[in-house]
Amino acid sequence: MSQLRRSAVKLARTLHIYISLVGFLMFGFFAVTGIILNHDSFGWDQMSTATSRTRIDKSVARAGAQDAVVQALRSAAHTSLPATRFNARPEDIEVTFTGPARHTQALVNRATGDVELTVETRGWAGVLADLHKGAETGPVWKFLLDFISVLLVLSSATGLIILLSLPNRRAMGLLATAAGTVVALAAYLIWVPK
Repeated sequence: MSQLRRSAVKLARTLHIYISLVGFLMFGFFAVTGIILNHDSFGWDQMSTATSRTRIDKSVARAGAQDAVVQALRSAAHTSLPATRFNARPEDIEVTFTGPARHTQALVNRATGDVELTVETRGWAGVLADLHKGAETGPVWKFLLDFISVLLVLSSATGLIILLSLPNRRAMGLLATAAGTVVALAAYLIWVPK
């Protein structure tokens, strides 16, 4: 083995170790939450809906300024979720607050300030599923998901480089890689409805 090749394999091994360690917790997280997403029949991700009434200041409701209405609703509904929808009509204002596994819809009567709240939650399994998908999680979490995905690709690529450098394991490793690829493609082509 040439010096250059030896150095490349050594670098790949070092990168593989540290990339895998950095991403270890998140790789496990993706595996577990993938099972939860794949098996909604387990019943862990059940929707729960509750309605309630509250009130905001009439002057805020009548003025209909988005920032003021959203702030008043956050206080009245005891939520810190971001407002993802704001629709002001002459008679009412509809505001939606969303976060992982949580959806709060507020309907404000502009004349009285009365608010009808509908809160939908999906429990801990719903939170984990939404974190897995990056649904309603904000830009920092989405960046983390992208970063971990890149780490997963790099970990796999460096693992393949290490495998190719091991003559006694190369054939069996490449056979396992090919078998995994064939199984995944066959499952898609044969059993996934199109």
